[in-house]
Formats: sequence, C-alpha cells, structure tokens
Amino acid sequence: MPARARRAEIGVVDLARELGVSTATVSRALNGSDTVRPELAQRIREHASARGYVANRLARALSSNSSRAFVGFVIPYVDTPAYSAVAAECARLLSADGTQMILTITENDPRRELTQLQDLIATRVAGVIVSPSSGVLERTRELLRGLPTVEFHRSAGIDAPGVFSDDEQALADAIGHLAALGHRRIGYIGQSTAISNGAARLGSVRRGAELAGLDPDTLEVRLLEPAASNGPRAARELFGHPDRPTALVVGGGTLSMPVAREIRAMGLRLPDDLSLVVYGDPSWFALSDPPLTTVSVHYPELASRAARLLLARISDGPAPTASELVGSTLVHGGSTGPPPGP
Repeated sequence: MPARARRAEIGVVDLARELGVSTATVSRALNGSDTVRPELAQRIREHASARGYVANRLARALSSNSSRAFVGFVIPYVDTPAYSAVAAECARLLSADGTQMILTITENDPRRELTQLQDLIATRVAGVIVSPSSGVLERTRELLRGLPTVEFHRSAGIDAPGVFSDDEQALADAIGHLAALGHRRIGYIGQSTAISNGAARLGSVRRGAELAGLDPDTLEVRLLEPAASNGPRAARELFGHPDRPTALVVGGGTLSMPVAREIRAMGLRLPDDLSLVVYGDPSWFALSDPPLTTVSVHYPELASRAARLLLARISDGPAPTASELVGSTLVHGGSTGPPPGP
C-alpha cells in the first residue's frame, strides 16, 4: 500500500498503540488539554506529526453532536465568474470564523439539488446558503424550512432571509441609456420568469422602457433557462436577420459572456453595428475590446453579507429574519453608442 494511503488511515487508536498510552491520553494531548504532562503531550504531538495524522474534524463534530463547524453552500453553477467568486469569498469568510463550507453544484437540476441537500443534512450541517434551481421541488422547500437557511441571489419561496442583488434601477437605467442614445429597437435576453430574479429583472427592463417613453411591448424579449449554451442560440435568433434590434441588454451573469462571444462570432462590431449592455462583473468585461457597458453586481458584498447572515442564524443569539439587498449600478463602457445609420 502506498505511503500516502497508509498515512491517511492513521487514527488516534494507532497512535495510542504505537506510543503505549491510552486513546484518551492521545486525544487530550492533541486537543491541547493541560491534564497531560507537557513532555508526554509534546512526544505525542511530534509522533502524530511524523506519522501524518490529521484530525477527523467531521467525526469529532458528529460524536459531540456539535456541527456548527460545517455549513453547506448550494449553487447551480460554479463555472461562471459570479458564482465562482462568491463561492471563494464565502469559503474564506466562513473559514476565518472556524466554519468550513461544503460546496455542492446542482447544475440547475431540481432532483440533484434535493439529493445534495439530503446529503448535507445527513452530514449534520448547521445551516446552508442556497441559490435554488429554477424548478426547486416542494420536498426541497420542506427540508430548507427545517434548517437555518440563507437564500442567495434567488428565492426558493420559503420563509427564510436572503441576500439579493437589487437590479431594478440599474436595468431601468440601461434601457434609459440606450433610448437616450437614439435606440428604439432594443432586445432583451434574460432568465426565465420561473426564477425569482428573472421575473424581477424583466419587470425592471419594461419599467425602464416606459420611463424612456418606449412601448414595453416593442422590446424583443428572449427568456431562457440560465445555462451558458442557451445564450448564443438566443443571440442568433435576434440578430441573424437584417431587421434586427440596434441594441441589446443581457439580464443574467451566466448568459452575458456567451452572448457577447456569439455577437463577436457573427461579425457584429460594438458599438458600430450593435450597442450591448451585459450583466455581471465589470472587471471581467473591461477585458473586452471595447470594454462592455455593464450592470455591475457587487459580488464580494453579496458574499460577505450571505456569510455573515448565516453565521448569525447558526449562532446562539436571536436569528435574524430580514433579507438584505445590495444595489447594482450601470457602468459605462465602450460597447454602447448611437444606432447605426440607415
């Protein structure tokens, strides 16, 4: 058996046998108890280190019936800048508090989501941060209601606080910005209204059209499940004909990059042929040429608030019940300009 595999199997019982002491003595020494003679405790710790012993923190939490050390983070995707950045920041913040985050990725599959949540509960996590799938199952909702839960970015429709991006004004501003430049034929590619923030964002875009003096019904709208592969198809539908919109707003971080790539692949120049506003992190979209005008979402702040809210809900104090909103802003880049001439 390889040495690495042998080290992974070393436990307190093995250390006690090799040192000729009791397992209780080994445990107390490794946990820093002052009931073990200092020279013996030092010898135990040195031997444990040499043998590659690593404490099984999960087993300790389960045996002591104290699992605050572990929480779950359930998200639909991790291969987007938004979710990957939030996952990394939440893990860092929770770890600084001594709490370890178990990440699960549902791929927006409701049944997979349910299975993963059941596994987390079986592991006795203290609570979860969840960005639910678009078709979240009622059984999943029931389980979440029985667990300290913080909703993130999307709502599962349960009585739990959450941390959400407030996009209403920024998306309305995006439509107003395009209208002020002279655009009258504006497209919108957004998330399905089956997703809580998909419905809210569509409402914001329609409100922006009204405020700009445009008929909201003239917007060319494509609503999609937020998978990266769906964005290019919608872009081809909107811009694969001569009578295409002169401007486009993308209302989803998962969709923004794929749509921008497809527009580039179609040979459309920004902003000469098309004005484009995307949704997400402007630090990524600034790398484009030209930099993309962006509905900027403050992901680090979202992550920070979600982590703090969950820690408060699993603490011994009063559990907070109010949701929190983090505002987004319209950041002007070089991808928007007047509509092309006749």
